[in-house]
Amino acid sequence: MADRVLRAFYGGTFDPIHYGHLRPIIALARLVNLQQVILLPNNVPPHRPQPVASAQQRLAMARLAIAEVPDALFTLDDRELRRPTPSWTVDTFEELRREYGPDAPLGFIIGQDSLLTLPQWHRCLALPDLCHLLVCARPGYGDGLDGESDNRWLTRRLTRDPQALHRQPAGLIYCADTPQLAISASDIRARYREGRTCDGLLPPAVQGYIDEQGLYR
Repeated sequence: MADRVLRAFYGGTFDPIHYGHLRPIIALARLVNLQQVILLPNNVPPHRPQPVASAQQRLAMARLAIAEVPDALFTLDDRELRRPTPSWTVDTFEELRREYGPDAPLGFIIGQDSLLTLPQWHRCLALPDLCHLLVCARPGYGDGLDGESDNRWLTRRLTRDPQALHRQPAGLIYCADTPQLAISASDIRARYREGRTCDGLLPPAVQGYIDEQGLYR
């Protein structure tokens, strides 16, 4: 019998991980009935500057953050951190698909801001063949794509039924009404540089680690 547990993966540099990452995903888990979300920290992000914190520091911060979330919702997969080359999402999901098999439902969690840039992603059209896309709301972003053909491509895959994500292995796009928190890692790094407080923006254990390591000064 095929494994019908939807596994959702959430990638990012997490430099640092903060409540803008965690709280929308916790809400998404309730909406979609996710039993587990696997964080995929990037090592070499292809479309943005290299992270300030090292791979090991970002992994440590992620571990501290998810330890504070009840019910063991989050786990970590460090395969992209161990990869010296750029982290192309489609390559990672080809690898995951080989591991979990053709029938296991897999999901990739992105924000609306990432959905808008999806047509520019490396081999983007192959991604829905490998996984579902679970889209979290972002402040100030719509849910459409720019080009007419891109929007048709999106519309064909949209679903409003979260249970459909559990019934098939890949191919659907679900736009979730998750909390829109105006928290960004770049703002947190700027706050540390300027000596301003970050209370309430990221877990206290992560704050303690940043202070201990002298990060973002």
